[in-house]
Amino acid sequence: MWARRNMRAENQANHQCRFMPSATQYCALALLLSVVLSSSAFFLPDSGLVWLLLVDFLLVLNGLYLKKSLTSLLKLAMVQLAVTLPLYYVLHGQDQLFEGVIVVLRVFLAMLPGWWLSSTQRPERLGEVLCWGLPTKWAFVISASIGLMPFMLRETKEIYAIQCLRGANISPKALRHPKNWLELINCVLLPVLIQLLKLSKQMATAAKLRHFGTMTKTTHWPSTGEDK
Repeated sequence: MWARRNMRAENQANHQCRFMPSATQYCALALLLSVVLSSSAFFLPDSGLVWLLLVDFLLVLNGLYLKKSLTSLLKLAMVQLAVTLPLYYVLHGQDQLFEGVIVVLRVFLAMLPGWWLSSTQRPERLGEVLCWGLPTKWAFVISASIGLMPFMLRETKEIYAIQCLRGANISPKALRHPKNWLELINCVLLPVLIQLLKLSKQMATAAKLRHFGTMTKTTHWPSTGEDK
């Protein structure tokens, strides 16, 4: 009797697992959702942005639940707003400032699904999904770039903090003057670019040592219990 109950419970569990999407299938759905939402940010009319804001708000809640930071994306949106509004004021006058806010909002809503996708999906799963419709090397480059984004953000923050300690005029107050923008490029952006090129070369060497591209059948890092 006890053995029959165990077998029945095991069969029910296996039957339920058949309807549960795998890590790769869930990643494919997340990628499709991100593409649809990002495209909708540009094609929806202004009245439809309210519904898109509600959907993206759920993505933000999911990302924050997973303890992912939204600070960098918000800072980028504020910079875009600070640059776009003066341009709209100079080119179109005060009457078109609201239109400039809508443009910045559309760009922010287009980037938000990508933040959620990179925060919730692993690069190896994204590479596996992208291989369904792209060449293997393209899929590898795209998934590796997405995986590098959090690392490069941390590197940029560290380089910025070190340059500030060395006395560079790149504080938020100093950057109000355009004359200090060149110093920001020399002290922060160029070192970040050099670090990115160095890391890309290391990744290419690691892929070559693992015989990437020599096998006819592409392999991927297997799913673990955390993916399921």
